[in-house]
Amino acid sequence: MSASAPAPGGLTISSTLHDGTLSIALVGELDLSGAGQMEASLADAQRTLAETQPAEDRRLVIDLARLSFLDSTGLRLLLQADARAREGGYELVLRPGSASVQRVFEVTGALDVLRFESPPAA
Repeated sequence: MSASAPAPGGLTISSTLHDGTLSIALVGELDLSGAGQMEASLADAQRTLAETQPAEDRRLVIDLARLSFLDSTGLRLLLQADARAREGGYELVLRPGSASVQRVFEVTGALDVLRFESPPAA
């Protein structure tokens, strides 16, 4: 999965579907300016999973490894995506980001709500 570098302050989103898992990789900053783009990507992901996977096999992974900044708007989007996944009966997991991104989850208590997993070994 590759994503080009976004413009300063921008967000680049790429997605891949492999073996029943839809992965979304974020590069750049997930904040108010990228909220619409992220909402559209999440809606597309939900639609793709519904159209291609049986309900019990639906899995969405959001990779934050190349995310340089996350604000409360981005956090809200991820929490809403998690709530939709639970309602829709599919799994949503996050791959951890940088220390500063993970700090947002820590100080807000979102680590207790959202599910994180380590990336697969290379």
